[in-house]
Amino acid sequence: MSFLGKCKVSVLTGGSPLWRVYLLARGVQVGSHFTCIGRPGLNLKRGSRMVLGERVTLCSSGMANPVAEGGRCRLATLAAGAELILHDEVGISSALICCARRVEVGRGTLIGGGVMILDTDFHPRDGAGNWLTDPARVARPVRIGEKCFIGARAIILKGVTIGDGAVVGAGAVVTRDVRAGTVVAGNPATEITPHGRAVPDCGEWTAAGD
Repeated sequence: MSFLGKCKVSVLTGGSPLWRVYLLARGVQVGSHFTCIGRPGLNLKRGSRMVLGERVTLCSSGMANPVAEGGRCRLATLAAGAELILHDEVGISSALICCARRVEVGRGTLIGGGVMILDTDFHPRDGAGNWLTDPARVARPVRIGEKCFIGARAIILKGVTIGDGAVVGAGAVVTRDVRAGTVVAGNPATEITPHGRAVPDCGEWTAAGD
């Protein structure tokens, strides 16, 4: 890496220790070697739990990743008892995770710019058809496995489980479970690689985005 490149990395990541202290002070459990580029957003409901494992990266800067331009990472728990868990080596660029019950992201998974992961519909309806604000009432857990790739602007909806090593294409809307080691794309997301076939390397596959 060039001298200017090293300077850029130093500038972009230099605030990480301060952001780690900030998150710890807010009650977030944060592992070692945390990297924070740009200013993250945080909503932590009293009585909820948020855990960031070791070597987690939150990128909210277009200087580090152009896909993150105009947005920032926001992690939000919406109800008492909710749990948002990012395991070791998870990397997130300018994505939103809203958790009213439980969202878990496995080790080594990458989440692209503009992704939304939601474990709730936010507004249930009462018997008279009125819209209510009670996210926990209509929440179902979301689990994303290890070493997955979630492409830019994808939306993961409540109750979904994504298996280890799966790829979600850019802009996909995932409404049902995704099998391990497969690629899904589209709205609603459908499988586009046979189960058991190796997922292509990034150089061979462009549907996932960044």
